Amino acid sequence: MQLQMIAPVFLVLAIALSWPRLSSIFRSETQIAVATAPLTMISSAIGLSALGLAFAGNGPWFGMLIAVLGPLLGWAARIPAPPLAVWLATLSLAAYLQLAPTTLV
Repeated sequence: MQLQMIAPVFLVLAIALSWPRLSSIFRSETQIAVATAPLTMISSAIGLSALGLAFAGNGPWFGMLIAVLGPLLGWAARIPAPPLAVWLATLSLAAYLQLAPTTLV
């Protein structure tokens, strides 16, 4: 039961670690090679999945808190987006899926 209480932390980490690449596709100064790179596509899928799961499994208010904390942490930490950050985001999302309540359908 206590592990389920820390599961949303993994969502925040997944969003924060994937945020630099996810947000880069919305900036006009981003080069087309970066925006269409496989690493950017994977990072975007992870970030958007984590955002969706934040609302699906935690209700609207707690989901909003997760959805705000993730990008804020990603922006505040100024995490560069190397492959290691995307792999850590993937592991964080996988950890959330293992710890989350099984009521998600």
